[in-house]
Amino acid sequence: MRVRQIENLLDLLEVYARQKTPLTLTALSNALDIPKSSTFNLIETLLARGFLYETRPRGGFYPTGRLLDLARAMTEGDTLLQRIHGELEALAEETGETTLLAVRDHADVVYVDVVESQAHIRYFAKVGDRRPIYTTSSGKAILTTYPPAERERILSALTYVPHQETTVRNARELEQRLEEAIARGWCEDHAEFTPDVMGLGIPIFDGERRFGLAVAGPLYRLLGRRADIAAMLRAARERIQRIMGRGTFVQAG
Repeated sequence: MRVRQIENLLDLLEVYARQKTPLTLTALSNALDIPKSSTFNLIETLLARGFLYETRPRGGFYPTGRLLDLARAMTEGDTLLQRIHGELEALAEETGETTLLAVRDHADVVYVDVVESQAHIRYFAKVGDRRPIYTTSSGKAILTTYPPAERERILSALTYVPHQETTVRNARELEQRLEEAIARGWCEDHAEFTPDVMGLGIPIFDGERRFGLAVAGPLYRLLGRRADIAAMLRAARERIQRIMGRGTFVQAG
């Protein structure tokens, strides 16, 4: 069950991330599309906990550095992402496209690390974004790591929403695409969730943890470079596996 108060809090943080300026009670209420009374309670709570401060009387409110301190403290607990982030940066620079690292969360994938392309036209994503697992190259890459019986169970439990004309429609079609991907050596997303965007992905293991490493960008730029980008992905995976101390990757199932 989704908790509305928490959604309001997260929306508030995203508003500040976009606007990057102090905001008054009225401005925040309008941006969040919630009553001023609810916005006031949210502001008062954050002020009391030291996450907001008033820049000057009636001048608006802005986040303090406390949130950044907490975020840094939390990321220290996942040293793996810190250790391999440089490889994502190198892959983004080598391919010229956005690089993503995803994990499975039930029927979705969640991006746990993102390095955006520097190109003017690029695929935009941020850490924490979710996508249906069957629509993305990183999600398909994760699905290829499961033994056939377990994969069949996962695929049969998914609800297949046709986000685009190219989106897979059922478990049988998805299984066929996964088998083709295993034989080919990489997974593909042909504008199956985001229009005109293509993704190429491969799986990575760290013990029991499964990741999908992907490169995504405009369809017209990636379509003719699939084999080259797949080779770059595999090389990046080998480097990441060495950092993890796992050696050469072996496909399961």
